[in-house]
Amino acid sequence: MLGRFFKLPKIKRFEYRPRYYDERKEALEYKIKQIKLEMGIKDDDPDAGKFTKEIHAVRIKGQMRSNFKKNRRAVKRSNIRLLIILLVLFALAYYIIVA
Repeated sequence: MLGRFFKLPKIKRFEYRPRYYDERKEALEYKIKQIKLEMGIKDDDPDAGKFTKEIHAVRIKGQMRSNFKKNRRAVKRSNIRLLIILLVLFALAYYIIVA
């Protein structure tokens, strides 16, 4: 019991292995596979069955990105609209107070 009291725990190591991600290369591979699928050319690739799932996943990613961009634009527009309304209201209040 006394020996366990003074025993220090081992150091825990964190091993980080960075991954390289090339978005353009992945998009090009996706387009090539999609064209081959549309033309009816079958690959000898054993992962060809997973390709349809990848198509849906990439489409969903693209839709999410476009929706995010649209939402960002909408927020900017609403902020500008709010600023203009506040300026008009302040100008109207100033006109009423001074006049």
